[in-house]
Amino acid sequence: MSAEKPGKPTIIDVAEKAGVSRATASRAISNYGRINAETQEHVRRVAAELGYRPNELARAMRRGKTKTIGLVIIADFTNAFFDRATKGVVDAAKELGYQVLIANTDEDIAAERNAVTTLIEKQVDGLIVVPSNSVVHDHLSAESLEGKPVVLIDRRLEGVRLTSVTTDDFSGAQAAVRHAVSLGHRRMGFLIAAAGIEGLTNERPPMLLSSVDDRVNGFANAYVDAPKPGKAATWIYCQDLPSVTERAVMSMLDQPKPPTIIFTSNNDMALAVLKVVGNRQLQLGRDISLVTFDDSQWLEAMSPGITVVSRPVEELSKIAVSKLIAEINEPGQPKEKFSLPTELIARGSVANLILRPEADPAA
Repeated sequence: MSAEKPGKPTIIDVAEKAGVSRATASRAISNYGRINAETQEHVRRVAAELGYRPNELARAMRRGKTKTIGLVIIADFTNAFFDRATKGVVDAAKELGYQVLIANTDEDIAAERNAVTTLIEKQVDGLIVVPSNSVVHDHLSAESLEGKPVVLIDRRLEGVRLTSVTTDDFSGAQAAVRHAVSLGHRRMGFLIAAAGIEGLTNERPPMLLSSVDDRVNGFANAYVDAPKPGKAATWIYCQDLPSVTERAVMSMLDQPKPPTIIFTSNNDMALAVLKVVGNRQLQLGRDISLVTFDDSQWLEAMSPGITVVSRPVEELSKIAVSKLIAEINEPGQPKEKFSLPTELIARGSVANLILRPEADPAA
């Protein structure tokens, strides 16, 4: 009695059992070339009996395409934007017949370099990247990418000829501040997550990611235009860690004349505000107001709901995937910079100080 061959059955095993050549077995299973219908049915029946599965990656590589794209993204999927962006990329790619390999960076440039290298080694057809550094990007050069196309999402990179899909965060931040000003707010706190710093500072860091830079500039532009009487601003740039951000919020609220409203650059910063407000038994939308970037179900479900600058995440993801796959199929596509509009969604987290001036604790 002959011993069974160990491991998974191969195309050679199928050919031997079916009594045909390896080339014939391959044509029968892959449905290409000239082959007798009866022979094809026989080979496929034998393959099914053996439990043979074609090596799709090997077949794809022989065609020059693997039908996979790499998504290099930050690690914190609790962040409303990146959670939805990841799902949006996966869904859009699936509709076009592609699978997505995901690597995280935790906003670390060394991890980003490794992720890009690893995904290229895995023979992805292209990459969608959220840059974790606004200055260091030599790993995204044409030479380093070995000809693989790349599309950037959420953040731009200056001096790099790559298609990018971002949102108009400058206008969104402006709209948020102008909304607060229209409701009587003059003392404002700005809590900004800044990658690459430790602790917190009142000084603007020299290098900010493009999305953060746009938000800071939008906040500042609208604040400068606000009426002067009673106007005051507190800026805190901090490391994106709960202990640090909560300390930053407490320092704002402990001022002799604290802000009546805090604008946060992302959901993590907003969560820190909510924790401190809850611990101090303050009422959101009365004792302190809040506006943040990126909508989510939990922000809407809060009582009161949180006013947000909402970004079209699904549309952004679809454009990024479609542009990348267009470049994969037809190299040499023009490099484009897309900037999608944002929307201010007003909810109850911003007090109306004109109708209720007593809501200002310093009044």
